[in-house]
Amino acid sequence: MLITQLILLLGGLFILWGGAELLVKGSANLAIGMGVRPLIVGLTIVAMGTSSPELAVSLLAALRDTKDLSLANIIGSNIANIGLVISICAMIRPLTIARSMFRYEVPILLLGTLTFSVMSWDGLISKMDGLFLLLGFVAFLFFMIRASKKDRSQAKSNQDFVDIAHNPRAILKQFLYILLGLVGLVAGSFSIVHSAEYIAEYFHVSQFIIGVSIVAVGTSLPELAISAVGAARGRVDIAVGNAIGSNIFNTLFVIAFVSTITPIPVARSLFYVHYPFMIGFTLVSIPMLWSRFRLSRAEGIILFIIYLIFLGFIF
Repeated sequence: MLITQLILLLGGLFILWGGAELLVKGSANLAIGMGVRPLIVGLTIVAMGTSSPELAVSLLAALRDTKDLSLANIIGSNIANIGLVISICAMIRPLTIARSMFRYEVPILLLGTLTFSVMSWDGLISKMDGLFLLLGFVAFLFFMIRASKKDRSQAKSNQDFVDIAHNPRAILKQFLYILLGLVGLVAGSFSIVHSAEYIAEYFHVSQFIIGVSIVAVGTSLPELAISAVGAARGRVDIAVGNAIGSNIFNTLFVIAFVSTITPIPVARSLFYVHYPFMIGFTLVSIPMLWSRFRLSRAEGIILFIIYLIFLGFIF
């Protein structure tokens, strides 16, 4: 039975990854074809697409009354996006960061993380907390849309996506990608949540531990895949924008949306390890990225080592 559940877990992760890949491909192609520049696509559409597994898993877990798994997935994924995704990208290729990110996106990430942490302090992320975070997400999207209108010309030079402006038939194809991607997300998330519940019970560990490690890393695979490919191709704007945008999306939309449906309890013990690491990764990455607006391979290795230390602590 355990082997079956492990196979279902791996199968669910694969289906989830495939669904996210199709969703990202279709939505990003549509956005680029309509003239949105790559950095904005990375911070919004690609980030939201690659964060769709977190949304699917967290929402389903909450609806199945496994709220620990729902919260663990978000915290673990936010930690993995910096400690795992960005660190591996930096080890592949040193990352040169757009200066504009330090005026807008990085402060939004920091503010969102700190606000989410403060709201968690009373032991519950309530429906009102969720609505407040959702307002922040709407403001973030509004700002990104305004920024995208200022410079559409940069998107025309991008060659990584389909030019749908000169190929109207491709539009239907992109919508088909999006539909198949959503189906994959639903099927994969159901398999993951069911298997995680069984594995946690089998090994007598909390669902939170499984969620913050195995499930979180699994749902972060789309971010890792997209960002690593972007870094290898020299598209660090997509690589970094995806990881940072994904954390913003996780904090201001995923957990916010889930909490408006059902309040999420927060155990006091999480403030000893999990929340400090989540806040710490955000704070530590800022001076590294600020230094010469470049994240070196050595700094990527440091982030990766800190992530391994985190995994050691929770187990």
